[in-house]
Amino acid sequence: MIIKSKRIVLEDKVYDGYVVVEDGKIQEILPSDAKVKADIDYGNDRVIPGIFDTHNHGTYGYGLRGEDSKENEVVVKGYLKGLASQGVTCIFPTAGIDTIATCARVAKETVDGAKIVGIHSEGPWLSRVGEKGIRTGWPEVKLETAEQMLKNGDGLLRLVGIAPEIPGADMIIKYFLDNGVTMAFTHSDLQYEDTNKAIDKGLTVSTHQMNVMTGLHHRDIGGAGACLLRDEVYCELICDGLHVSLPMVKLILKIKDHDKIMMISDCSDLSGAPIGQYRRLNSDMLINVGEDGFLLTDTGRLMGSSKPVIYGIKNMVEVLNLPIYEVCQMSSANVARKYNYPERGSIAVGKYADMVAIDDDYQPIHTYSEGRLVYDRKVDTNLFNKVYLDEVRVK
Repeated sequence: MIIKSKRIVLEDKVYDGYVVVEDGKIQEILPSDAKVKADIDYGNDRVIPGIFDTHNHGTYGYGLRGEDSKENEVVVKGYLKGLASQGVTCIFPTAGIDTIATCARVAKETVDGAKIVGIHSEGPWLSRVGEKGIRTGWPEVKLETAEQMLKNGDGLLRLVGIAPEIPGADMIIKYFLDNGVTMAFTHSDLQYEDTNKAIDKGLTVSTHQMNVMTGLHHRDIGGAGACLLRDEVYCELICDGLHVSLPMVKLILKIKDHDKIMMISDCSDLSGAPIGQYRRLNSDMLINVGEDGFLLTDTGRLMGSSKPVIYGIKNMVEVLNLPIYEVCQMSSANVARKYNYPERGSIAVGKYADMVAIDDDYQPIHTYSEGRLVYDRKVDTNLFNKVYLDEVRVK
């Protein structure tokens, strides 16, 4: 396959030329005057590296909860297709303990969607809750639970988040680190000094930086400040402009090495839902999806993320005026480097052909996973899970 575009986003520039793909990998990148014929010419539409999202709970009415089952496999596959429509080619599904096993099994299949290359567990041992949230405590800290998570992952559990102040957390941190799992500072009440002590124990990722952690204050810069200042910590960042305001994103970019920022979505199953009111599954809580697509309760409390990473890329380029090739380092290459996937993360010779063609409004046209077309905007329509929609939609 040979594709052509006047705006191919490479690692350090935007390039006018051709990408030659064979056996799922990029064989050559040729200039626009090369004597070759393209199979598809995207003209002035950009071709960017496939997005690598490592924190995503669901999308298009597909959530990562429930028991491990064949039925749940269908949900995970629908989820992966929805992700491809949002420009995601590689994913760490953020799964519940039972769904970890389902994701690990689906990962072994060739699926028409994003590719599961690892699995993320946000918790279950978490302390701090979000703004206006209600504390409910945490599950008993047992090594057996960690062992089950690792077993269910079948070699694919890559990232686990924990609040390090929880009694027994040190045992869990050591167990996962000893088994090659990256540990993240997550939903924590710790202030600056104690956060540094936790990082010293081997935590190298800050889960959704700034959110659900102690914030910056001029007398104590909190967990947020510690994660920004520690060079070994990679910071996940939601760039929708709501979870973290864009001026704060700009401040973070001035403080943190850009190579240590990883854009995430933290999306939920209501991502992509039509405007309306919905009842949260297994709850009486009502969630409103407004014209802007954000998820809010009637009291205005933020109830999860709904904007995919591609929306954040648009904010970074169009609002904060960053070069798109630099932004794509944060949406793809930095993630691949942190989690040791050297053949992914950028459009370069020898790497997998994970690519997304997008229009000027940053909407995916085609998504390619390892050179295979897994999303076509003209063909793949009405992807939202109608069964879910019928179940949770109020009005």
